[in-house]
Amino acid sequence: MSGNKLYVIGVGPGGEEYITPVARRHIEQCDLLLGSPRLTRMFDKPSLELDLKEGAGAAIDFIKARKALLKVAVLVSGDPGLYSFLKVLSRHLPPEDYEVLPGISSMQLAFARLKDSWEDAHILSLHGREAEGLAEAVAQHPKVAIFTDSRWQPRAIARHLLEHGLQEREMVICEELSYPQERVVCMDVLGALEAPDVQGLALVIVRMKGV
Repeated sequence: MSGNKLYVIGVGPGGEEYITPVARRHIEQCDLLLGSPRLTRMFDKPSLELDLKEGAGAAIDFIKARKALLKVAVLVSGDPGLYSFLKVLSRHLPPEDYEVLPGISSMQLAFARLKDSWEDAHILSLHGREAEGLAEAVAQHPKVAIFTDSRWQPRAIARHLLEHGLQEREMVICEELSYPQERVVCMDVLGALEAPDVQGLALVIVRMKGV
């Protein structure tokens, strides 16, 4: 496909200080930014919300049409390789038509806050998904990092674990990482049944006690 090359750019967990210099440089050179308002409003550039509700096909067609005329960047939170639009995009565009710039994931930042390694962590997402496989993952892995949504509050995760006999675990609730209102709290599964609702972005780490 002729035209400009599309850029898929990871802009980190949300705090502007976690945007990499190379990401900033490419964003400054772009004519149009596509992504959620939470991400695009960090930059003084023309932008449009990338809406996937009507299906990926319409979004891809929109990107192709704009890409032929403008230098376009799709902004994704965290790192593009971890539960982002990149997976969908790669099915519709040949690799020579786009470049990927990595970012810092909230998963990386969460483990940094815990001063813990994450090479042995199992990563999954409940964002817009059912809990299929969650109990099995927690039973099999010493650390499980879970991307959540408003439905899968810490209480709901704790309840699911208890229903599967997995109460001998520690839950770390990481809320609004990189923002001024960041909050990281550790508790056991029973204690998490009383955890308040998370109002913003959250990641939950479930790990064996003492790990």
